[in-house]
Amino acid sequence: MTSKPASQADLARARDGDGDTMSATFGYLGAIFLGPVIPLAVYALRSRRSPFIRYHAAAAVNLSLTAVLYGLCCLILGGLLLLDSVTVALIVALPVALLIWVATLRYLIRGAVAANRGERSEAPDWICAHIVG
Repeated sequence: MTSKPASQADLARARDGDGDTMSATFGYLGAIFLGPVIPLAVYALRSRRSPFIRYHAAAAVNLSLTAVLYGLCCLILGGLLLLDSVTVALIVALPVALLIWVATLRYLIRGAVAANRGERSEAPDWICAHIVG
């Protein structure tokens, strides 16, 4: 199954008021509170409806899955540092996890605002691995 990226014409059609912008925005907002569960549901249930929903749901899934993977890496790092000292583990792992959370939250909010406006939103590759297309 091949998919083409959403063009500007496809994204412009999302302003028709048929709920596409609401579904795309809901995917981002769901990712803020429940991780990849809500955007994955939006992607699975509504992505065939329009390229706009497919683009934004995939972006929300990719952002939230990347954040989960980064969080898992922080847990591993903290666990390894915990073998040495609890203090060192907390001093290193907590700020790294906090920075990743804040960066992910920033791009999820930017994506939600762009989806609500009917626009395209881009996140840098270091924070958003392209897992779902």
